[in-house]
Formats: sequence, structure tokens, C-alpha cells
Amino acid sequence: MRIGFIGAGRVGYTMGKYLKEHGVSISGYYSRHAEHAKDAASFTDTSYYLDAYKLIDSSDAIILTVSDSAIREVFSEINSYAGLAGKIVCHTSGSVSSSVFADTEYQVYGYSIHPIYAISDRYTSYKDFSNAYLTIEGDATYLDELTNVFSDAGLRISQMSGNEKKKYHAACVMASNLVCGMYSSAINTLMECGFKKEASETMLQELFKANAVGIVEKGLVNQLTGPIDRNDISTVAAHLKCLEGDNKKLYVEASKQVLRIAEEKNPECDYTEMDKLLKAEG
Repeated sequence: MRIGFIGAGRVGYTMGKYLKEHGVSISGYYSRHAEHAKDAASFTDTSYYLDAYKLIDSSDAIILTVSDSAIREVFSEINSYAGLAGKIVCHTSGSVSSSVFADTEYQVYGYSIHPIYAISDRYTSYKDFSNAYLTIEGDATYLDELTNVFSDAGLRISQMSGNEKKKYHAACVMASNLVCGMYSSAINTLMECGFKKEASETMLQELFKANAVGIVEKGLVNQLTGPIDRNDISTVAAHLKCLEGDNKKLYVEASKQVLRIAEEKNPECDYTEMDKLLKAEG
């Protein structure tokens, strides 16, 4: 299977470079900004195209590595091209399903392939891309073949239902972007205690890092520590008394989730009073 990319951003660079280095045939890149396509092609040792239709003709599958909001627009620009008939068309959005490719003049086979991975740099993120976990959904015709392309390249990939894309993406956001919100809240709370921002960030770095690594290596249940784990009601009550506004709401809602983990970890412990305390706060 020969794969071409429309869009030359971080995802396109990373996925193309990784796949090329693991034996997948990559035709090359097209972008509205020709210099971006040329650079991506040079980086991946493939070709760049000034005409999207020529890229389509040179490829069995096209992956649109563009922003979520641009997927429909970009596809509308190519979906009337007769050369697209019978081709595989994919995008890499976490929240948009393959149904975005349903309205077309010619028969195409649509898929969404989403990497659960923070691609932060177009030139270096491919080096650790083997750590990514991918999900795929779409037309049954080539679903297994596409899945095998990625799994044969050493990537973990699971098939899913397109109907669950938005909820699935919300879960990914909770584990990545929203963690930034919790961390920011912790920094702001330390600053309320009189510490400067730089000191607050430095104080929490190793605690945050060690906890994240522990969750990955040992699992949530084994990593859990703290006042809820040990059913320390007085400490949690003291926290709730001194916190205000959004910080308090965040603490309460996160604590409710932590309580479920604690109950799993310590089935012999009676968390009834802790549960009542948290529910009373919202």
C-alpha cells in the first residue's frame, strides 16, 4: 500500500517519517504551502507535489493530516476528482469520525486513524512514535488491511466504533490537556501560600513526574497515596475549608474519582464518611 499525505504539519511529518523508516511505501506530500510539502518530502526522503491530484494518482491511500476544522473543507476540494474513486481516504482527528468522507461523488473508503500521542515537534517526535497507541475506525473493506499496515510497522493499534469518537477523544483530553489544568491549579494554590511562580513550579516538578511515571509503570491502584487513600477525613476536610472557588470544585471532583480508586485498593476500608464529606461539598 502506497500512502500519500495532504497536509505537512507535525502529524504528517511524524507519521510519514516513522512509517517510511519501518518499511511502508510513502508517495509524498501535498500542502497549500508548497515550501512545507517540499520540506516534509526532504525530511522523509519522499516526493512533494504541487498538485494534489497527482499525489492522489500516485497513492493507494491518502491521509489528511490537517486540523479538525479543515478536514471537511480539504476533502471537498478533492472529492469530485475521478482519480479518487476506489481510493482509501483517512484523517488523523481524535474527535471526528470517518463519516466526514461519506458525501462524495465517487466511491471512496473512509477511515479515521488517531495517534494517542503528544506530537510536539515535527522533526523529532517520530523517534519515540513507537510508544504511541493508535485507534482506527471506518469502512469494513480495508479496515483490517490498514490495521495491519500500522501494526506491522511496530505500532499498537485498536479498532473502534465511529459512534464513540467524541467520548473517546474526551478521555484522551482528560489524560493529557486537562492534567495541565490540574497542575496549573496546584501552582496557583502554592502562589496563594506566598511562593513565587518559578519556585512553585520547581517544587512540584519531581512530585508530578514521579506520580506520572508511577501510574504508567505500576497502575492507578498501586500508585495511589495521600489522605483519601488512607481515609484521613480530617485532612481532606481541612483542605476543603481553605480552598475556594474553582480550585475547590476541582479538588472535590478529582477527589471523588480518587475515592473510587481507593475503594478498589482497600476493599476492607470503610470510606462512608469520606464519601459523605465529598458529596456534601458538591
